[in-house]
Amino acid sequence: MNQKTPEILKVYLPNKRQLSLQEIFEELKHISEIKKCSFCGCNRNALTELAELAAANNEKELAAKAFEMATKITNQKKYECLGCHPCRPANLSNLLFEMGDLKPGAKSMICSSPSCSCNTPEPTNKWPVEKGNYFVGNENASIAINTLSNKELPEELFKLLKDKIAIVGYCETENIGLEKIVKNIISNTNIRTLIICGSESGQDMMDGHFSGQALLSLHKNGITDTNRIIGAKGKRPIVKNLNSEQVERFQVQIELIELIGNNSADDIMQWVTIALSNEKQPFPEQAMNERSSNEIVAQNPQKLRFDKKGYFVIIPDQTTHKIYVEYYANSGELLHTIIGDDAPSIYHTIIEKEFISRLDHCAYLGKELTKAEYFIKYDIPYLQDKALGELTADETDNKSE
Repeated sequence: MNQKTPEILKVYLPNKRQLSLQEIFEELKHISEIKKCSFCGCNRNALTELAELAAANNEKELAAKAFEMATKITNQKKYECLGCHPCRPANLSNLLFEMGDLKPGAKSMICSSPSCSCNTPEPTNKWPVEKGNYFVGNENASIAINTLSNKELPEELFKLLKDKIAIVGYCETENIGLEKIVKNIISNTNIRTLIICGSESGQDMMDGHFSGQALLSLHKNGITDTNRIIGAKGKRPIVKNLNSEQVERFQVQIELIELIGNNSADDIMQWVTIALSNEKQPFPEQAMNERSSNEIVAQNPQKLRFDKKGYFVIIPDQTTHKIYVEYYANSGELLHTIIGDDAPSIYHTIIEKEFISRLDHCAYLGKELTKAEYFIKYDIPYLQDKALGELTADETDNKSE
């Protein structure tokens, strides 16, 4: 099924004339006519941000229209982000951000896809210090909640308790996940109570994770000289990224409420009320804000380098639900056609046959094959993105050899 992309779409460029909110709405309205964008979280986010900004500027009718469109996309959303380049909703989201009325950190939804090219500004808030699967409520609140392996409960509790709790999330592992919990708690001295609830992780498996039991053991017993949690029965209860000082702070700062196995939001809310009645004061010592590692800001490549092995043209077929990948030599000669039902089988075959030699080419091919698979599944017209980077004269000569 062919679908024409609206030609009215503008490209946002910094330092150019600033679009009005009404113009941005018209842009997003046309973007929503593109099939892949009508299902995408990036478009939903931009419309939600526009609605918030319009409401703040007392443009109530425009805010209502934008919110209605955002709600429609939310109800039919099939993916959070496809990593399109360029991402048109993200360009407008960046423009909204730069207009000054949306304060950093106030954005209701921020794209978190690792494949996204949006460059959406992140909040400037320094807490939580660790990334993870959680919802942040009132940073001044004294209660944190971990729901172990229950992935739906955090959002439900957040909606009910966001003003009364600092953070709520799930944790399935007894090592890395547990480390993140500890670091996010000891970096906020307001948090004095941790409620552990939800179904235990891996309790029905041999050598399960038992992250709840590991948390209880860490709080009660601490760690050995080799960073193993004393008394933890999980498969690998070793916290390599915590030191004894951090563990000791966790032990003295936090009181645990153990509700492992309880998945009732009503019960948990009652325990939150009880914990709040104790009126605990912030921990009297300075917060421990040390991050796990130095962060490196990712950058797109500046130069495009050809793979000496050749290049690929990806052709998804909606009728057969198969992906055809034509493999060409750099001279333009068609060497092979690889046919598959899914991205993993195709890129595995290409690697096994040694049709590819560069890591950046592998990354690009994996992204495009995954996108092609998604587009077949959701009946969206596919357009292969060009590789990132500028082509140099030397590389142009190399391709023709």
